[in-house]
Amino acid sequence: MFGFAITAIFVSYQLLTDLQGPIPRNSMLMLVLIILCPPSLLSTAIDTEVGTNGYYLLWAAIAVINAGLYATIRALILRRIKKAD
Repeated sequence: MFGFAITAIFVSYQLLTDLQGPIPRNSMLMLVLIILCPPSLLSTAIDTEVGTNGYYLLWAAIAVINAGLYATIRALILRRIKKAD
């Protein structure tokens, strides 16, 4: 769920701070969001226009990949904790 939430926050922030919009993007916040959602780098390789079905499909796939990444990290941490006991 954490991976989905981070991706949702990232997409929402991008939509609220459109490049031509009145609210400027904070580059430090964008960097933090990229670090928390590494699969978001896929969006640079696949060019889709904001608001199209392809855009939302791409970010849905990124959300699933990011959720899988966080689930894998959680499973590895839990396995390590169980081995320590």
